[in-house]
Amino acid sequence: MKPIRTAKIYSSFTKTNFLLTFAYRGQVFLWLLGGLLTAVMSGLLWWAVFKFGDGATSIAGFTYPQMLLYMIMSAICGEALYCGTADEIARDVRNGVIGMRLTKPISYQGQHVAMAIGNFGGRMIVIGIPMITLGTIVAVFGFGLTGIEWYNVLLAVPALFLGLLLKNAIGFMFGQIAFKTQAMWGVLSMLDVFVSFLSGAIVPLSLFPSGVQTALGYTPFPSVISLPVRIFMGMCTPYEIAIGFATSLFWIVVLNVLGALWYKRSVRHVVVFGG
Repeated sequence: MKPIRTAKIYSSFTKTNFLLTFAYRGQVFLWLLGGLLTAVMSGLLWWAVFKFGDGATSIAGFTYPQMLLYMIMSAICGEALYCGTADEIARDVRNGVIGMRLTKPISYQGQHVAMAIGNFGGRMIVIGIPMITLGTIVAVFGFGLTGIEWYNVLLAVPALFLGLLLKNAIGFMFGQIAFKTQAMWGVLSMLDVFVSFLSGAIVPLSLFPSGVQTALGYTPFPSVISLPVRIFMGMCTPYEIAIGFATSLFWIVVLNVLGALWYKRSVRHVVVFGG
């Protein structure tokens, strides 16, 4: 297929998923409520830690206003970067839709990338931008946080997009397990907790032992949540940002190649009935 025609085909998946985020008002409300409750509970938890702790003004390099904004941002980014790739693959396999997907002259993996991008765009408009703006105003004017610059905000956008591509690639890889078993609920739950914990969505990675932090630096997980949030907050040097972007790009390529190879082996197990 010609490049322009190919781009138009995949852009239709992106557009459809983008519009779907605005189709159900109740769902949008629940997204907002979920992100807000997560941010509030995390903020209260760290308020208690700072207030009733040993009197330290900072923990692992975070003051309370910084910790508050970090937890708000990580909760919002977690909602904006929601990627149901693995769940969608499992549903396609379970419902037999995978047979129809295989008959189309387009990449199944590419479809999921396009759909993830559209979903991300819609969620950023509905959840990301409003909640990030609100959280920043609270942290800056309510708790006196300083250090947020416009150029860091701009740099956080491509970092967040790379985080989306990483999360989609991870989801596509683990989604191949659906070709082996129907018991995917436990697998998907463990994957969500695993990625959230190692990406810094639950607690900042600076709270981990130094050896664990070093080891995680060679993995794709910090680039999903920790890197975009720390860039936004101005907690990364230009060198750290460059290394973070390079690491993200490296793992995006590696994980997508591995996912494509695993998918080629997985579809051999597909048996389609009908005529």
